[in-house]
Amino acid sequence: MGITSTLYFGYTEKEVETKEIVTPFGQVSVYLHNQKIKFHYTTKKHIFKNGISANIHRIAIDTMQYQLHDEFDVRVGNVDGFEYYDSDEHTVMCEFHDKKYSIAVIGYDSDYDFERDCFIEDAFTFSTDAENYGMNYKIVRDPTSFIKNNIIYTWIVFLPISDAYDAADLIDIELV
Repeated sequence: MGITSTLYFGYTEKEVETKEIVTPFGQVSVYLHNQKIKFHYTTKKHIFKNGISANIHRIAIDTMQYQLHDEFDVRVGNVDGFEYYDSDEHTVMCEFHDKKYSIAVIGYDSDYDFERDCFIEDAFTFSTDAENYGMNYKIVRDPTSFIKNNIIYTWIVFLPISDAYDAADLIDIELV
């Protein structure tokens, strides 16, 4: 994911601490050991190049509050069976489609050092599990590397399905 990606910038609303976000597919929640945990989130409106607008929900989890190897499940309503995509060298993405929406859950598998303008590899690892909802994160912090930003970011996008465009491609091409 490039540093110029629209996922990084443009969030003007203040982050809110919560245990759930209401979406067209039900609540988005973050679980640790099958217990809902608090997280911070903010939302922004994104207008795609084809004129369609959608909200991008950015979830932030501070990993310093938890243990190495803790696994976080980001669950989107009652959606099960996300498809897994590895979008580029720094991004992972899961998608789900029904007759109305394409849902993308996006994460990145490295930390970004804004001062040095570079990615720090192997800071976190991400995987998906078809038996769970959404994306499953397993934190693997390398204790020998200094990570400035201990926040895991996850982005959730709901894009209406249309015969005029491929929602999954639009999300992948324009956002990641």
